[in-house]
Amino acid sequence: MSDSPPMISAPRVCPQCGAEIPPDAPEGGCPGCLLQTALDASGGQVVFGRYRLVRVLGRGGMGIVWLARDQELERDVALKFLPGLIIHDAAVLSDLKRETKRCLELTHKNIVRIYDFVHDERSGCISMEYVDGGTLSSLRCDKERKVFEVAELTDWMGQLCDALDYAHNHAHVIHRDLKPANLMVNQRGELKVSDFGIARSLEDSMSGRTKAGGRSGTLAYMSPQQLEGERGTHLDDIYSLRASVYELLTSKPPFYVGNIDRQIRKKIPHRWHNGEKNLRLRRSRFQRCGKMGGRLSGKGSSAAGTVCY
Repeated sequence: MSDSPPMISAPRVCPQCGAEIPPDAPEGGCPGCLLQTALDASGGQVVFGRYRLVRVLGRGGMGIVWLARDQELERDVALKFLPGLIIHDAAVLSDLKRETKRCLELTHKNIVRIYDFVHDERSGCISMEYVDGGTLSSLRCDKERKVFEVAELTDWMGQLCDALDYAHNHAHVIHRDLKPANLMVNQRGELKVSDFGIARSLEDSMSGRTKAGGRSGTLAYMSPQQLEGERGTHLDDIYSLRASVYELLTSKPPFYVGNIDRQIRKKIPHRWHNGEKNLRLRRSRFQRCGKMGGRLSGKGSSAAGTVCY
């Protein structure tokens, strides 16, 4: 008999999420990715001992979002499942837990509430308020002319400015990725800002793995300061708010073709005119969302249809 030590095989690594596959897992079977696949097709399944999955609400780079029923608190929630790469990163998990505690204090009627961050060794998700409606981006696309009229937006923009004023001046939180796709309207006509707090930290964590320069946000709505990777301030959100309003009224953001980075840094968006709409965007005029909210809701002195940038 040979006294040679037993052969030790090299650990298997999932090619999709990069996680180490346990020795007792089936050949080629990453538990995290297999669970994600199962979740994708298993409405009615109960996960984390309390959430009964109902249906898929959406999919994106940050994972799958499910409508689920919280069986402990007896309420509907939205569950955003995290990419497997996040679950196996101890530093990121620590950041998300810390951000969850902070988000519990972010309470405003026009901001989507974050309820919890739950995970185990295989998967994780963010539990948040379920909004029974669509985004302003999708609602705009459903319009016959693919644009909103000024009068249709004034109330929603007033609600948005109230939410941002609260976040900036009371909760001291900056969104950093404000855009029509993150602005939702429920069945009662109330606007809700999504992707604050923990959801924002999640995207930043993934962006740090895939982007250079520390930039966070969506290019067409980013301020020149964000493009330079500077520390975020409330002025970045004000810039993004204006870019969003511009798109909702014209169907396109201020800059959307060609060298967008250079245009954002160097150019002033052109005066846009179409029938009764007359938009003139000028560089930072408002320093606070509260003042901008008054102007957008018609309490200021500018004429209807004019948005100051």
